[in-house]
Amino acid sequence: LEDKSADICLMANLSRRHASLLRNGEDWFIHPHSSTVVSGRSVTGPTLLRTGDEICLAERVRLGFRIPSVLAGSALIDFESPHRPAHSVNGIILMTDSILLGPRKDHHVCCPDWPELVVIYNQDGVLRCRSKASLTVNGVRVRDSAVLSDGAIVSGDDFRFRIEKLKA
Repeated sequence: LEDKSADICLMANLSRRHASLLRNGEDWFIHPHSSTVVSGRSVTGPTLLRTGDEICLAERVRLGFRIPSVLAGSALIDFESPHRPAHSVNGIILMTDSILLGPRKDHHVCCPDWPELVVIYNQDGVLRCRSKASLTVNGVRVRDSAVLSDGAIVSGDDFRFRIEKLKA
């Protein structure tokens, strides 16, 4: 994380490396490099984040932190203030081992009309997906799981989404 560029760039008056979010074991920590408040408490060193914490950067940028599922350690960052990244997104998923897309509120991406859960996971550095639902990836039926490359289109009976690598 000593890279000079930021992974998440917000349209706000923040330093290039205002804070870092790091995972240690099962826990997520924020490492502030500039003015940072977590749930009303000013922090100056590594601070454990818990579901429901509000992160305030430079007094104006407010972000919500949550881990929606005990089944996957991936966390979500929700925008609580009007500040957003340059790219059009509703939130940010900090993916660890897997993310859950499906009809329940404890999924990372809640899709209430979907019939089944879709799991996107990292296996040996390769992004893959699986589901009990009938799936195709780029028009090819998925039997157990499928590799998800940049531009892959995942389709089910009632849904469709595309995997896109964020271009810097």
